[in-house]
Amino acid sequence: MALVNVKCPKCGGIQVYKHGTSETGEQRYMCHNPECPAKTFRLEYRYEGSRPGIEEKIIAMAANASGIRDTSRVLGITTDKVMSTLKKRANSSVP
Repeated sequence: MALVNVKCPKCGGIQVYKHGTSETGEQRYMCHNPECPAKTFRLEYRYEGSRPGIEEKIIAMAANASGIRDTSRVLGITTDKVMSTLKKRANSSVP
């Protein structure tokens, strides 16, 4: 039997338990650290746009004057993901 050590990508905690499977059959995990903002996560993601931290990269590239197509090409995601992330960020900063 192989043992896989799983750590939470948000808090780095080791209080991680299996939490069912996704629609595609991939194993999901849940962090049981009460201060952790993560609910569930996977070890491998099928789509690059779902990976943790990708939205921060999109915002950083936009701040450095990268275009939408350039950002999507460099990060390997769709232009729709870039646009929705930028729109969410713009709507959340408005009082």
